[in-house]
Amino acid sequence: MTDGTSIGPRLKPILAQRQDDVDKAKAKRSIGGLTGAIGEAPMTRGFLAGLYEYYAKHGKPGIIADIRGSSPVSKSTRSRLDVMDMAEDYRDAGAAAVSASPDRRFFRGSIADLATAKASNLPILANDIVVDLYQVYEARYAGADASLLIASILGDQLKEFVARAQSIALDPLVEVRNEAELAMALEAGANLIAVNNRDLETLEVDPTVCERLLPKIPQDSVLAIASGGIKTQEDIEKVAALGAKAVRVATVLLEAKDPYLALHQLLGTTPPDEDAEG
Repeated sequence: MTDGTSIGPRLKPILAQRQDDVDKAKAKRSIGGLTGAIGEAPMTRGFLAGLYEYYAKHGKPGIIADIRGSSPVSKSTRSRLDVMDMAEDYRDAGAAAVSASPDRRFFRGSIADLATAKASNLPILANDIVVDLYQVYEARYAGADASLLIASILGDQLKEFVARAQSIALDPLVEVRNEAELAMALEAGANLIAVNNRDLETLEVDPTVCERLLPKIPQDSVLAIASGGIKTQEDIEKVAALGAKAVRVATVLLEAKDPYLALHQLLGTTPPDEDAEG
């Protein structure tokens, strides 16, 4: 963990706890056992291909809509959570993909949430704080189509994690916040890169991060994603102009009374029942 942003005092205990959770999971099922099971699992849906397809069809960034009860890297929470209902609502409202978390301790999710979210028939991103290759294999086994890899956490291990994910048909989504991490992601062979405006240590959102980094992502070989503080149609239009072909959205949906309507509002569309009434 040497080439990215240094790990601060807020994240260090979270990473240690996540590693401890993974070590306990390994004691129950080895990575070898997971690898064998993956060989018999259904093929992934194609997260990267799905985002490209959405962009080609609609000419604007697709929304990766988040499902989780809480997060260690955000202040948003949701007290009631029905993963299947939310996934289907996101699909019906027009999401391009869905993210769900296998982690119970920090995200109030579960490994089963990945399979449950597949009821939406949308590509699924495993939203986790990955510290061990085991999590990549576990996400693939559980039904994810992509896995979030945070450059600042993995550092010089990033290239291996990207290669391992790709080897099991799991699209690695590499998250970056500065030029050094972007260079590392490109060197690792990532073709799906998310620029996060949110500082994982302070939780503060700085839109200039996307403004600075998105134009530096090679459009011919990488699909660029914007995340962190995306709350309005105007926000999406701004990052689209900078080169984003997809956006990750969490807070505005999780804090909404009705995430289905909130997603329609973000997309600038009207729910079918309102069309009928109008």
